[in-house]
Amino acid sequence: MSRRTEQVGDLIQSVLSDLIRRRVKHPALTNVMVSITRVDVAPDFSRAKVYVSVLGDNSLRDSVLDGLKHSEGFLHRELAREVHLRRAPRLQFEHDRSMEEAEVLTTLMREVASNDGHVL
Repeated sequence: MSRRTEQVGDLIQSVLSDLIRRRVKHPALTNVMVSITRVDVAPDFSRAKVYVSVLGDNSLRDSVLDGLKHSEGFLHRELAREVHLRRAPRLQFEHDRSMEEAEVLTTLMREVASNDGHVL
């Protein structure tokens, strides 16, 4: 990933976070803690993969992802207004599993440490 695509990804992450928090009116996205953890932008800026973390269970996560996918057109239009690129990328929302994976690793490390007589 080039420095330019990283910068655009960071900008998109910031703008989308603000839009989701303040402007999106989809019922699945109200009163829910949604974090955009990362945005990977294609080299030609045609699409951006937006990684989302949701605080809650699997059904809440699924409904939030559905709400984001349903709001993609609105978010794309608003993003085009705020981010001055030749072409605003189409958005693809994905669940970010890194927090879940980190929790599993932490649990495993605690188990190993307790088996060795250490406390974490």
